[in-house]
Amino acid sequence: MGIVDQLSEDFYSVIRTHHVLVFAALDVDAVCCCKMLQYLFKVDDVQYTLVPVTGKEELQKEYLGHVGQVKVVVLINCGGGINILELLEPEDDVNFYILDSQRPLELDNVYNQDQVQIVVHDKEDFDFPQFDDIYASDMESEREEDYYSDEESGVEPNNKKRKTEYSYERRKRKHIWKKKRQEIMFKYKELSYHGTSVSYIMFQLALQISRGSNEVIWWAIIGLTEQLLYEKIDRDTYVSHLHELQPHVLRLNRSEEDSSSVNRMKIAFENELRLVTYRHWTFYESLCHSDYTSCRFKSWTMKGQKKLLEFLADMGIPLTQSKQKFLAMDVQIRDSLKEWMIESARKFGLDDITYGSFVAQIGYKHYFCAADIVYCVSALLEDNVKSSSGFLAALDALTRDNLDKIMEGLEIAKQQQIAIVSQVRNFTDMHQVVCAGPFIYAYVDESPPNSKWFFNPITLGKLARHLRDT
Repeated sequence: MGIVDQLSEDFYSVIRTHHVLVFAALDVDAVCCCKMLQYLFKVDDVQYTLVPVTGKEELQKEYLGHVGQVKVVVLINCGGGINILELLEPEDDVNFYILDSQRPLELDNVYNQDQVQIVVHDKEDFDFPQFDDIYASDMESEREEDYYSDEESGVEPNNKKRKTEYSYERRKRKHIWKKKRQEIMFKYKELSYHGTSVSYIMFQLALQISRGSNEVIWWAIIGLTEQLLYEKIDRDTYVSHLHELQPHVLRLNRSEEDSSSVNRMKIAFENELRLVTYRHWTFYESLCHSDYTSCRFKSWTMKGQKKLLEFLADMGIPLTQSKQKFLAMDVQIRDSLKEWMIESARKFGLDDITYGSFVAQIGYKHYFCAADIVYCVSALLEDNVKSSSGFLAALDALTRDNLDKIMEGLEIAKQQQIAIVSQVRNFTDMHQVVCAGPFIYAYVDESPPNSKWFFNPITLGKLARHLRDT
């Protein structure tokens, strides 16, 4: 079985001696993983080529453009669910290492130990079907067909009857095996879900080779937070990984050396509000356009706006203050806002208004929670027409010195949230939401401005979740 959980010995020590071709999907977790891998490659002077891809066709096209140039290929959040050897048809001396959080994994990749290795977290459990239940009968049939084709000439009459009976029994066994295999494969592929974040796996590798740093753990936190915000993992799984990261955060942020540096990053644990970029927006707009509060207040309706104003009044925040930029609010209100909101949230049924997370302070002025960077990177990934341009912009936003790119991404993220809430309002006002048994669906108009936002998978997924919760 081609499963690699010894990250340093069986993965990194092997690839670092080659020129590495890296394919990466366009999601936040993959971007964070690539950023870490770039950091490790730079430290160890490893040559590599990074290519972002959007699907199988682009993966196949880009690989053909590099045939003969590389012998080691790393796939990040792509390739795990397809038969990679069948798609790319590589030479026998090309090795593939797949880091993919999407499940289930393609069994042809799992059981191909010669060329394909699946890189996973050592604590993740898998329940793969047995090899004999999936492949054994096919191999047995091929051997038997070869055997009888060789002995077909010169068969005695007495043996013909025995051969016919045996052939019937063989076909019967094969039919039973195929039916069982079909049931096993249906059960295995029935549900899709996500496993351990690939950026979290890359952080574990960095620790094993003594390359851990504040930036590396921050990228791992961002990748993990993306999985929670976009509902790829449940809250319990998120909290479990968060507890594993917390001791490393404390260790790396205990020292007060270089505390006067304007570019120093300091990471700390906080209970974070479920509001979109409220530190870089107005508190009022964030309440109106965050998924959690918008869906519960129904902020796009007159009744919802009235309830939202009651909520602000209960908190004791003047409307004029709530409509100012967060950093322009009175210091007393700004410092007490989280405490006041938690108290008032209980009265208005917002019992799940906070979640555990980490925040990063860069220098004296800039303060970002992990969710801010998730929304920023997601926005930059989908803002550019060319996938490579968006991917490079997203990578730049993960550099702590590139604050202009972070602020640019946050502005785009705000526009996306406004467009999502506006579209949901249109759906409900025009009664365009159709219930079809266990599903609901609605049609998105292809005309601008919708075409700018909702032709992209990340934003479309956010729209679907917002509509579901409305």
